[in-house]
Amino acid sequence: MNKVLLLTTKYPCGAGEGWLTNELAECFSREGKSVSVLALSWEYEDGHSDVVELNGVKVYRSRLWKFFYRKNFICAMLKIFLFSLVVRFRYKRKIFDADLILATTPCIVIWGLLDFFMTRPRAKKYLILWDFFPYYMRDLWGSGRARLFSFFVKWENRLYNKFDAIGCMTKGSIEFLEKNYSVDCRRVRQLPLWTKQLPLVEVGAAEQKVLRAKYGIDEHAFVAVYGGAMSVVQGLDNILDLAASMKGRTEYQFVFIGRGPELPRLRARAVDEEMSNVRFINYVPRDEYEKIIAVCDVGIVSLAGEHAVPSFPSKSIDYLKVGLPVLASIDRYTEFGAILVNEMKAGRWVEAGDPVSLGQVLEEMRQDSVFLSDCASNGRRYYENEMKVELATQNIIAACEEV
Repeated sequence: MNKVLLLTTKYPCGAGEGWLTNELAECFSREGKSVSVLALSWEYEDGHSDVVELNGVKVYRSRLWKFFYRKNFICAMLKIFLFSLVVRFRYKRKIFDADLILATTPCIVIWGLLDFFMTRPRAKKYLILWDFFPYYMRDLWGSGRARLFSFFVKWENRLYNKFDAIGCMTKGSIEFLEKNYSVDCRRVRQLPLWTKQLPLVEVGAAEQKVLRAKYGIDEHAFVAVYGGAMSVVQGLDNILDLAASMKGRTEYQFVFIGRGPELPRLRARAVDEEMSNVRFINYVPRDEYEKIIAVCDVGIVSLAGEHAVPSFPSKSIDYLKVGLPVLASIDRYTEFGAILVNEMKAGRWVEAGDPVSLGQVLEEMRQDSVFLSDCASNGRRYYENEMKVELATQNIIAACEEV
């Protein structure tokens, strides 16, 4: 398996913007594989159509016309049904002679590519299953679109069965897959999240003071930071509810870093409710982002409480990488809380929608410097031992060779 093709909707190409998919593709390249990526720009800001060579990986990026990126239900459905067909048409004359075809979820948004490339009988096909798209959307839609949910589940099930092997993040994800989809459990493996191992970001007292001043972070406050996408999936109103309950307590500050469709509304709410303890920072390159979170005190993981599917938030990787204790506001169905407390030993969690309990836990963490120090070192140790990208490539190759 010397030629690898990755099909995905998330492959950042800007300086300092690398993500899990970049790290995986580049690791395969370092191991001597020829790696190509078909990347669909799911958000307009992800980049225009182009072909680039990036860190040993050939990236074929496609972006639709701007109309498809309007934030409404009709455009979202059109994008799901048409995007992968457009990409397939653009590259139908391009021969992707892959030995190993990797795809990331949600499968539905790349269905046209899957139906095309799965006709290659000699190529092994591996699905990296990060989320159960229809179930996430059902939790957000409610019962109003039950027929659409059922249609998407059946369609996704058909796509899952095209793969030789499927990798899930956690044991809970495997159990959910086997319970709700008709797939051969012998093809399913556990594939934990990964990252490229980097030295610990160390920020001295002088640099910390400079960084906090640069980004409007109070020098003396106990800072809880959220970094990542801002959409309805994250349920970030739970964090603003906590911030609102702590107005006037100058010892706390809440910092949000990132972008997304919910950012304008969240920012407006903070202004309307005069939350002077909340600070929004626009998207910054990853190396700068890691320095910012390193000078904070607690990293926040947030998920909307409506979800009833297992998950492992990828933003936690950055917190572990810089040795930042984690406070999670998450639904009770995900395994992440138990993993955070029992395996990582890197923080605490509270069920989403309970700002009182969340505030109590944050206060307890602030007052226990020994606990925070232990969480920091434990989290970094977990990152170093369990999240090596080389382990992911080994697991993928081994799974494909077994089937």
